[in-house]
Amino acid sequence: MKMPEDEHPVFEDSQKELRLTYFTLPMALNYQRNSYTLRESALQTFLDPQTQDVFDVKLCANMSEETLRQKLMKYKIALQPNKHISTRKTIATTTAQQRGTIEDMFEALNYDVLRLQACIQGSHKK
Repeated sequence: MKMPEDEHPVFEDSQKELRLTYFTLPMALNYQRNSYTLRESALQTFLDPQTQDVFDVKLCANMSEETLRQKLMKYKIALQPNKHISTRKTIATTTAQQRGTIEDMFEALNYDVLRLQACIQGSHKK
């Protein structure tokens, strides 16, 4: 039996940021969702050249909300047309403006999960 986390693209070593974004974006949008369905949606979104750019923090930060909505909802990686789009836009914009990349954010926090949680829930949560 295949587990949801095993169904993903193969990333090159040079694609570390893309790999981080691929695995964090779906969970950031809806961590309570069925894992199998969420991972299927993520994979379909990633494999489609027209929607793959939602996994790029900087591109996502500069995307209009309507474009982002269309891309995230095409394969149902986002289910809520306002909340999930707003969440993704906020994460992308904050990361791009304050840290540059997700990898830069992890590095600045010494890969410490507790510091990451404090940063997100304290400093950046509305």
